[in-house]
Amino acid sequence: MQLDTQTTIFMICFVYVMLHGAIWLALQEHRSYQVKLWCASGMISGVAVVLLAMRGTVSEFVFMVVAQLLMLVGNWGRMVALRIYLLPEPQNRVHAIYTLMNTTYFAIFVYLIYIQQAEWEALMVFNAFYAVLCFDYFLIGRQVSKQQASLGANLLMWAGLTLTITLGIRTLGVFLSGTIDDLYQPSWHQAVMVIGQFTFITLSNIAFLRIFLEIAERKKMTLVQDLAVSTERASAMQHQSEQLKKVLREREEIIRQLALFNKTAGMGALVASLAHELNQPLTAIQLNAELIESAFTQGGAEALDDATLKEAMGDLMKDNQRAAGIIRTLRNMFGSGNKTLSTFDINELIADVLLICKARLHRNVIDLVVDASPQPLYFTGDKSQLQQVFLNLITNANDAFLPDQAHAKRIEVRTLLNNDKLLVSVTDNGSGIASDIAASIFELLRTNKDDGMGVGLWLSRTIVESHQGSIDFVTSPGVGTTFKVTLPVTAEQMVF
Repeated sequence: MQLDTQTTIFMICFVYVMLHGAIWLALQEHRSYQVKLWCASGMISGVAVVLLAMRGTVSEFVFMVVAQLLMLVGNWGRMVALRIYLLPEPQNRVHAIYTLMNTTYFAIFVYLIYIQQAEWEALMVFNAFYAVLCFDYFLIGRQVSKQQASLGANLLMWAGLTLTITLGIRTLGVFLSGTIDDLYQPSWHQAVMVIGQFTFITLSNIAFLRIFLEIAERKKMTLVQDLAVSTERASAMQHQSEQLKKVLREREEIIRQLALFNKTAGMGALVASLAHELNQPLTAIQLNAELIESAFTQGGAEALDDATLKEAMGDLMKDNQRAAGIIRTLRNMFGSGNKTLSTFDINELIADVLLICKARLHRNVIDLVVDASPQPLYFTGDKSQLQQVFLNLITNANDAFLPDQAHAKRIEVRTLLNNDKLLVSVTDNGSGIASDIAASIFELLRTNKDDGMGVGLWLSRTIVESHQGSIDFVTSPGVGTTFKVTLPVTAEQMVF
C-alpha cells in the first residue's frame, strides 16, 4: 500500500496528539505545569502539521502564517518545558535567544513568501531553521545527563540528533532539486524527513516521560531519606530531651539537698539565738503558771481577783503563741526542702526571718533597722526557699563586721514596691567584699569566710532566679555591702 505525502503528514499529526495526550493522562495526578506545557505544546504542533498538510483546502494565509506561528509556538513551548529540568540554572538568556531566532525566521519566511514569492527558498529556510533549532533537544539532553546519567537523557539526545540530521538531509534534498513544483510530491529526502519525524516524536516523548519519572523517583527517594534522617533526629532529640529532664530533676534534687545542707549548717550558729528567743516566752509562761498555781494552792481561786486572773491567763496564752510562732517559723524554714508554692506577704516573711536572727544580732551589738513597705508586698512562690535566701543574706551581713571595728555596727533591711518589681535590700556597714572574689561571689564553693562552705550565695541566686527574679550587690571595702533581691509582681499584688 502506497501512502501519499498528505496522508503521511496526517499520521504524524495523529502520533503527535496521541503521545502527548497519553503523557498528559499518565501524569495527571502530578498536577505539573511542566507536563501541561509539554503536552499542550505538542498538540499545538500537531494542529500546525495538519494545517501544513491541507494546502489547497485552507486559505494561503492559514497555510503560510497561522500554521507557521502554531509550529513555532508548539516547538518553543516544548523546549521551555524541557529546560525546566535544568532549573535552578537561569534560563532567561536561552529563552531570549529562542524568541529572537523565532521572530527572525518568521520575518524571513513571510518576506520570501509574500514579497519574493520564492517558495523553494522559503522551504529551504523552513527545513534549515528547524534543523538548527531542534539541535537544542540534543543539548538539553546532554545537560540533563551531566546532572545525572539517565536513559531519558540519552533518548532525548538521540531524538534531537535524529531530527536535526533528517531535517538537514531534507534541506539538502530541496536545495539539490532546485525547484518545488509540487510541495507534496514524494521524494527520497521527504521520506527521510518523515522517518525522522516519527522517530523524533516517539523518542522525545518517551525521553520526557522517563526524565520526569526519574526526577520524581529521585525526589521521592530524597524525601524518604530526609524523612528517615528527620525521624532519627527526632528520636535523638527526644532522647536528649529525656536526658535533659533527668539532668534537671537531678539538678533540682541537688539544689534541694544543698538547701537542706546549708540550713543544717546554719543551725549551729542560730542555736544560741533560738534558745534566747524561746527562753523569754517560756520563762513568762512558767511565772504565770506558778502564780496561778500558788493562788489555787495557798488561798484558792478567791486569792486572785478576776482581773488579775484574766491578765495572767492572757499573758500565758500570748507567750504560748509567741513560742509556738517561733517553732512554726523554724519548722517551715528548716523543713524537708520540697518545693511548695503559696501566696504570702514579703514583709511578713522578712519579719519571720528577723525573729530568728534578732537575738544573735543583739548579742553581737549590731543595730537592726527595718524599713518595710507600708503596703503588703504579695508574692507567689516557695516561702521556705525565699526565707532561706534572706536568712543567708542577713547571716552574711552579721559576719561582715571585723572584731575590732571602731564605728557602730548597723544592718538595714528595706522592702518596697517599684513599678512592677518587689525589691528587698540588705545593707551592712561592715568590711565589704574583697575585689579578688567579688566577680565570682555567686559561684559554687566560692567564699571569703575562713569557715564558709561557698554554698549560701550560689544557692540564693539559684532560688531567686527560679522565681524569675534577680540578685546583685554593690560593695565598697571598708564601707559596706548592699545585696538587692528583685522579684516580679504577682497577680495578687496588682489586684491590691
